[in-house]
Amino acid sequence: MKLALVQMEISERTTEKNMQKIERFIVQAALQNVDIIVFPEDCVAGPAAKKRELYDFNQVNKKFFQKLAKENSIDIVTGSWIESNSNGRYNTCYYIDANGKALARYRKINLWRSEKPHVTAGNKPIVFQTKHCKAGLAVCWDLTDPLLFRKMAKKGAQIIYCPSFWSSAGISNFEIEKNNINALCHARALENELAIVYVNAAGKRAKNDELIGHSQVVVPIKGAIARLNHNKEKMIITELDLDILKRANSVYKIRNQIKSQLL
Repeated sequence: MKLALVQMEISERTTEKNMQKIERFIVQAALQNVDIIVFPEDCVAGPAAKKRELYDFNQVNKKFFQKLAKENSIDIVTGSWIESNSNGRYNTCYYIDANGKALARYRKINLWRSEKPHVTAGNKPIVFQTKHCKAGLAVCWDLTDPLLFRKMAKKGAQIIYCPSFWSSAGISNFEIEKNNINALCHARALENELAIVYVNAAGKRAKNDELIGHSQVVVPIKGAIARLNHNKEKMIITELDLDILKRANSVYKIRNQIKSQLL
């Protein structure tokens, strides 16, 4: 698989500007024969948990990505936005294939503290079949939940896409959060014998709050096979050969244990 990870600087509240940038990245990736392009959490409108005017009530954002996927013959992990309906307001991510079909919808389960008063938590791990492999979806703070990833591994996921908007949040610093992201990506990949495609946002939000970046692809045995060691905007393109998972299973045999676990 040829993957494009878009470590994007997101304009908060400026939906049109973000959509124009998203389209440019998709066209650029398609010209380089990318199979799957992945965007960060909150890529359409920035963090919108408290901003009802930025909620998507009519699946406008989903349709936007479906159109671009079909026009450019590329699979898209859409990043996320707040999608609202009569049941609640969810931080939602889609996987859309190159024909414009939504193969999966995931609602973020592990909400960050500023989301909890405003957003409804999802409750269902998602694993689905693509033309490339079985895949799962997670969003940002989900990365800290080993049981969620174990459940997806038990359902057969070989790769998990994790869009993110991970910053220092005014409570930590860049170095610590960089180490947290790198360690969690490595742990989730190793302990489940799967590939992690983690795509974070870029840039600075405020004087004491900067996004961490460090988008990366991590597999067992090899570790990070691609990583942006900064928080600047950039699209990185890399090849991923899932045969490494067979090798990992022959060495570690973790998947054999997972199959027998009660979750």
